[in-house]
Amino acid sequence: MNDIPPTEEPTEGTPVSPDVPPTPLPTSTALPPPTTAAPQHQPVWQQQQPQQPQAAPQQAPYQQPAPQPPQAEYRPPPGAPPPISSGPPRPAPQPRRGGGMMTCAVIVVIVMVLFFGFMALMSFALKSSATTASTTWAGSTSETVGVIKVTGVISTISTVSPFFGSTSGSESICEQIRQAEKDRDTKALVLRINSPGGSAAGSQEIYAAIEEYKRKTGNPVIASMGDVAASGGYYVAAPCDRIMALPATMTGSIGVIFETIEYHQLMKNLGVEPHTITSGPFKDSGSPFRAMTPEDEEVFRAMIDDVFDQFVTAVVDGRGMEEEVVRKLADGRVYTGRQAVENGLIDETGTFYDAIMLAATEAGIQGEPAVRFYGRVSLLGGLLTTDMESVAPPQTLPPGLLLDTRLWSASQMIAGQASAAVEAR
Repeated sequence: MNDIPPTEEPTEGTPVSPDVPPTPLPTSTALPPPTTAAPQHQPVWQQQQPQQPQAAPQQAPYQQPAPQPPQAEYRPPPGAPPPISSGPPRPAPQPRRGGGMMTCAVIVVIVMVLFFGFMALMSFALKSSATTASTTWAGSTSETVGVIKVTGVISTISTVSPFFGSTSGSESICEQIRQAEKDRDTKALVLRINSPGGSAAGSQEIYAAIEEYKRKTGNPVIASMGDVAASGGYYVAAPCDRIMALPATMTGSIGVIFETIEYHQLMKNLGVEPHTITSGPFKDSGSPFRAMTPEDEEVFRAMIDDVFDQFVTAVVDGRGMEEEVVRKLADGRVYTGRQAVENGLIDETGTFYDAIMLAATEAGIQGEPAVRFYGRVSLLGGLLTTDMESVAPPQTLPPGLLLDTRLWSASQMIAGQASAAVEAR
C-alpha cells in the first residue's frame, strides 16, 4: 500500500509570495486494490506491477500582458515621388506604313465578293423558267382549265427582279401556251391579263401563239382582265374567243406613242458641247443632244402610223369588228370595263372565277373543272416580290411601243401599290 508523500513545510529561508496561491494537493478518491501475490507457476517478470499515482499538472498563474506603445502611422514625404530610372527612354513605336491601306483593300475585296455572289445567287434564283412546273387546283372532274398569266410590262424577254422591275416575256408565255397544247387534260385556256402593254413585237408574238393554239387544239381561249389590260395588254386579248373584265378594269388605249427628251440647251448653258458622227442624217434622230428636225419627225410619224395600222388590223381580225369602228375607238383613250362592253371591245363583265367557269362551259366540261396554272416562280422570287405586276416597269424598252403607264399608275392606285415612273403607250 503506497503512502502519499507529506507536504513540505516552508522553512524560514524560503520566501513565500503572497500572490501565488499554494499548489493544491492531488485528491484521490480511490486507491487501487492491493495486488495479491502471483501464482507459483507465473514468472516474476509477468506479474502485474503496482501503478504509482500521478500528480495533477501545475497551472501557471495568469499574468496580464503589458500594454504596447502606439506605433506612428507612415506618411510619405510631401511632393511628387522621384521618377524611377530604368535606363534610357525607349522611342515610341512608329505605325506601320501601308497597314491601314492593306486592311481597307481586304475589306473592299470581301465586300465586293459578297455583293457579286449575292447578285449571282439572286439572278439564278429569280430567273424565269418556261413551264417546267405547274400548280393545279383540284376540281370535281379530271378535265382541266389552264391558266396563263400575262403580268407586268410586255417584252420579248422575261425579267423578275425586286431591284430592276419586271417584264412579262413573250418567250416564256409562248412556251407556256405550247405546254398547254401538249397537255391532253387541258380542255380550255384562260389568259389572265394585268398589264399596261409594252413591246409591240412581244404583243404580236403572244397574239400569234394564241391563234396557233386555237387552230391546233380547237380549245376555247378566254381572256380575263384584272386591274388593267390596255394597249399591248388589250392587243394580246384581241384573239381570244371571249373577253371578260371587271366593271372598273382599265382597258382600251389603242394607239402607239413615241417620246423623247432634249437637254442640249441645258448642256450648252453648262458649257458642254457634244459631237456626234453618223453614217446618215437620221442615225441620231431622237438624240437628246440635238433638236429634232422636221425630217426626223416625219420619219418617226411614218413609223408610228405603221405600227398603229398593225394594231388596228389585229383588233379587227381578233374581234371581228369593222375597221371604221375600231379606228373611231382607237384614239388612245382609256375605257372602263363597263364602257368597253358598251362599245364592243370586250364581251361581258365578270371575275376571274367567272372566266374559269365560262371556259369550262365553252369546252363542254361538266361540273367544276380542275385549274392548272402554268409557269413557275422560284421560292426566293416569291419572297422578294409579291407578284410581277407590283413592280414598276423598267425603262429599258425601245420607244414607239404599245405601253400606257397612265393605266399602270391607275391600277396600282386601285390595288394600293406603287405607281410606274414611265409614261408611254
